[in-house]
Amino acid sequence: MNARRALLLAGSLWEIVRFFLLMSLLVFVLRALNGVGGWVLPWLLLGGSGNLLVAVGGIMLSLFPERNGGLISLLRVGKILAVFSFILLVLSGAMRTAAGIQVFAAGGIALSQGVLLLALFALDLLFLAVLLAWRPPEAAKEAPAPEGAAELADYTESEARNFH
Repeated sequence: MNARRALLLAGSLWEIVRFFLLMSLLVFVLRALNGVGGWVLPWLLLGGSGNLLVAVGGIMLSLFPERNGGLISLLRVGKILAVFSFILLVLSGAMRTAAGIQVFAAGGIALSQGVLLLALFALDLLFLAVLLAWRPPEAAKEAPAPEGAAELADYTESEARNFH
């Protein structure tokens, strides 16, 4: 497996981790609100499970690039939508509500949700760069015809007739 395919596989595995990390952060924020119960997680999983298609498509493309080469456009669109939704979150001001919430603290180091989301965004941009730089592998070259083989006429599908 070459470096390009390894980067694509790593990015796809990152997408799976990203999905569950974002779901955990949303549950963490929503549970802090009054009146939000355990029913939130299934709805978040239902609404966000489409993001897993980018991860699965990337894995399929990295393992079988010749067969699944057509998926790259769909993966690019999915990742661009994820980046756009984060930009929309920042521009709308919705990130200010959750940016100051402390997610993790160890010793004197505290990690806020805003810093974590910015790190997620940076990794999303890296994976988007890998997807945009992806070029399909070169097609396998056909074996040359043996010497003396009769040349066949070039027929197209529109020329299908009864040649009996």
